[in-house]
Amino acid sequence: MQVKIFIKKTCPKCPPAKELAEDLKNKDIKVELYDMDTPDGLAEASMFNVMATPTIIIVNDEGKEEKAYRGVVPQAEEIIRGS
Repeated sequence: MQVKIFIKKTCPKCPPAKELAEDLKNKDIKVELYDMDTPDGLAEASMFNVMATPTIIIVNDEGKEEKAYRGVVPQAEEIIRGS
């Protein structure tokens, strides 16, 4: 399992998403944080149809989306349980 988190610097709901990223990393879950203000962030977002921030996407080992949270930030435990 891998978690992709899409944020923007000006997004008022994104600070909790950054905290979630750190929390998941501390639990040994692979997390990638993407800033949608960058070309790399936009490119990755386009592959997963990300249109809003924050967006948290759980990706399986084959790189396919299993679950997504768009515009909301779940608790780390919810992501871990859902995997």
